Amino acid sequence: MTVKIGKLAKVTMGAISIAEISSYTLSGMAVDSIETTVFGDEAKDFIPGMIDPGTISFSGNYDPSDTGGQIALETACASGTEYGPNAIRFYLDAFYYLTPATGAVIIITKCKAIGMDKAGVGSITFEGKLSGGSLSLVYA
Repeated sequence: MTVKIGKLAKVTMGAISIAEISSYTLSGMAVDSIETTVFGDEAKDFIPGMIDPGTISFSGNYDPSDTGGQIALETACASGTEYGPNAIRFYLDAFYYLTPATGAVIIITKCKAIGMDKAGVGSITFEGKLSGGSLSLVYA
């Protein structure tokens, strides 16, 4: 079995690495369940509904000088920019990354979530929503 080592991952906007990012989470897809229970049923019945493509979250050290990454994401968040295929890439290693599939986009929904600690460096978190489809695994 092949496993992936986290230290080989990264997040990019196109070919540009977003500075100081050290963690990302992709929530995965979920399917709505639609209740179809009727009078007389002894247990609830459900059918599958629409797919929710999921959310993304990534964080790392705050770098206010990263104009091509962290600052660009803040601008995208404020303006409602949608990122399609290959615009944002979540690398698993040097060879594979995940990006919105054709027809899908990522909308940055939370930005400039900055944390400071007297005993550490500043942190920043970004969150986004996948819309219109899933993530696609791409061989770099």
